[in-house]
Order: sequence, then structure tokens, then C-alpha cells
Amino acid sequence: MSLRESFLDVVCEQRNQLPLMLAVVIVMGVLLGFSLLFLEPGTAAYVIALIDAILVVGALVVFGGAYWLCTRRAM
Repeated sequence: MSLRESFLDVVCEQRNQLPLMLAVVIVMGVLLGFSLLFLEPGTAAYVIALIDAILVVGALVVFGGAYWLCTRRAM
């Protein structure tokens, strides 16, 4: 068994927890969206919020992709 297959087996064993992680990331994104409405561009808080937005989108892609891949693999 290759390293990739072993890694996918370990990730897919946690498939039941992935929807919870997706929900947490979505809530973080909604709260971040509300905070971006009140921040002024150019401030330090705005820059930190943009960096946080990149992390939230990255987490959404990783967890969403893992859930999709594991669901497809289970079929």
C-alpha cells in the first residue's frame, strides 16, 4: 500500500467529523464577513481579517475536498 493510500485511509476514517468541521469553518466565515463590514480598509485589523479570510477559505477547501473525496471513495 502506498503512502498516499495510507494517508487517505487515515483521513477517511474521520469522515464523520468532517461535516462538523465544515460547519465550524462556515460559521467562522460568516462571522468574519460581518466583521469585514465594519473594518476600515488600511487598518491593521483589516489586514488581519484578510489573512484570516485566506485561512478560512483554505480550511473550507481542505475540509470540503476531503469530505468529497472520502464520500466518493466510499461509493
